[in-house]
Amino acid sequence: MYDIIVVAIICLKTVIFHKICLGGNMKKVLVVLLSLLMVVSVFAQKGASAPKGRVEADAKIRIGVDNDEWGAAIVELWNKSYPRNKGALEYEYVGAAGATDYVGQLQGDAADVVLCIDGEVSRQAQSLLEMDKTIAKFAATFAIEPFYSNTNETKNVYVPVAYDGMVFSWNKTMCEAIGLDITDADGDGLPEAFDTWEEIFAWSASLKDRPVYKGKKVNVVYPMSLANQWGCYSTLTAGGWQIYAEGDTSKPGFDKPEFKAGLDFLREAAKAKISVEANGQLTPGSSMAERWQEYLDAEISPFALVGSWMDVKGAEAATGSDFKFSRMPTWKGNQLTPLVKTKGFVINGFTRYPGAAKELVKLLVSKAGMQLMVDHSSYIPAMQANAPTLPDFSKEENKREMQAGFAACYAEPSDSLPINKQMACMQCYYNIAIEQSYFPVWDGTTDSATAQAEIVKNAANWFNTNNR
Repeated sequence: MYDIIVVAIICLKTVIFHKICLGGNMKKVLVVLLSLLMVVSVFAQKGASAPKGRVEADAKIRIGVDNDEWGAAIVELWNKSYPRNKGALEYEYVGAAGATDYVGQLQGDAADVVLCIDGEVSRQAQSLLEMDKTIAKFAATFAIEPFYSNTNETKNVYVPVAYDGMVFSWNKTMCEAIGLDITDADGDGLPEAFDTWEEIFAWSASLKDRPVYKGKKVNVVYPMSLANQWGCYSTLTAGGWQIYAEGDTSKPGFDKPEFKAGLDFLREAAKAKISVEANGQLTPGSSMAERWQEYLDAEISPFALVGSWMDVKGAEAATGSDFKFSRMPTWKGNQLTPLVKTKGFVINGFTRYPGAAKELVKLLVSKAGMQLMVDHSSYIPAMQANAPTLPDFSKEENKREMQAGFAACYAEPSDSLPINKQMACMQCYYNIAIEQSYFPVWDGTTDSATAQAEIVKNAANWFNTNNR
């Protein structure tokens, strides 16, 4: 209604100006005015369904996200931002893993916009709608590289919004209670007493009796996850190694001396007894499973990695402890780096309402949209430090710290094999049972050189089988 009034006023002013200042034919002017008002009347009949931007008047779209609270908040923001299209948006729960496959399989029956993992975009690119130039240009102002460029190598179909990975964490409350100095003189978020693994290992090795926290012995210093390739990746970077560092997807780099140095680090961690059983004996390599959640919920250790999907706020409320986040400690001057991916939005190429879908993406990456993600999910924005839409972290100190920690992680390569374009190069790392090679390194039953040779051989066999 407001728009109608504005138009009528403009028309009336035109009439008055024409009559008074130009001495025009009042009859002709009134005819024009009546015609304009008829247009306004037609527009008014459409009422609240009148489009904003490029939203189709009859649009009915769905967004697929993996968090119900966030999904409901997105719908509410849409209704506030697009009152003429209130009720046009619904949300449904769709897991980010496999989301692009869900689009490719269901096509027009899938949600119009979905949250997905960057490395899965390429295999369903043909089923995704290209973003318009406005979205692509805006995304370039805040998106983190190489996630944006690598995923949009052929066409712009993906907008990254959140990190998907793990960052280093230390339990401030526990550290203080068991006598660790938490002075952070340089303000980098990591106290000087444990900003290197040399210091952590020395402290762990010096423990004649395990410290007690909340009535329980702290048998784990750092719950290194050997049985999970993704969670253990940072361990292998202790010597400065990174997978596919040369940019050649036929060369993962397992033969590099830097990779062997990572295996050496693994053995040093075992010697320092960073994880022991109740009887004080070293935890066997095969039992070094995923225990990151136990760090939060059961407080089994002063240090750990924490995933972007974990409920830190809930853990703090339940335990009363203050969990802090930062880059990982260094080893011999090398920065250890966990793997990190991104999650972001794509548009279903079979949507019946591309205009509405694109407007929704614009809303999601706006400052209000990004703030919504921070306030209603566990996700950490994957954004440049000076991004124009950087949300307010004043009530989310943990997420501010985690965002800084993610900046020191290594972007998981999303490239395909040289010949077999349907196979992601990282499947080599995930499918050669690499953990079976470094269990004995941890246990001290084999050396790093032997384990490295075995891994190199297994990787070569896998590549020759799958790159066809």
